[in-house]
Amino acid sequence: MGERVLFQVVRGERFSPVIYCHWSGDEVRDICSRLRERMQGRGGDVQYTAARLVQECTNGDTGNLSFGIWNADSVLTETDSHGDGGVVLIDVSGAQMEFKCLGGYWLTVPGDLPRNKTREERDSENFYRALKAVNS
Repeated sequence: MGERVLFQVVRGERFSPVIYCHWSGDEVRDICSRLRERMQGRGGDVQYTAARLVQECTNGDTGNLSFGIWNADSVLTETDSHGDGGVVLIDVSGAQMEFKCLGGYWLTVPGDLPRNKTREERDSENFYRALKAVNS
């Protein structure tokens, strides 16, 4: 159901509210690219990065569905994922924004934008997840 993805901006122990996108899971790379470009020169700013992220996610949408924001008690983990696009943590601690992908079909690429996992990577991940469940 949908192409769900959860975003959160982090910097050390600080973190933003969760930004939920129901139909944007397949747009993660584009959203992250636009956000990185937009926030050049404003590194480390969790609040403003989260606000600009909302703008990039909604991209002028005029409806009243498909996007949400809620306060978080902690930094998101893989277990918070709805599947689909998973969780994308946007780390603004360093000189360049970094993206960490959890629990979805996006793959973390250090120093670069996220990329889709190959079918082999997804199959391997599912195999090891199932093996772990059987051995638990």
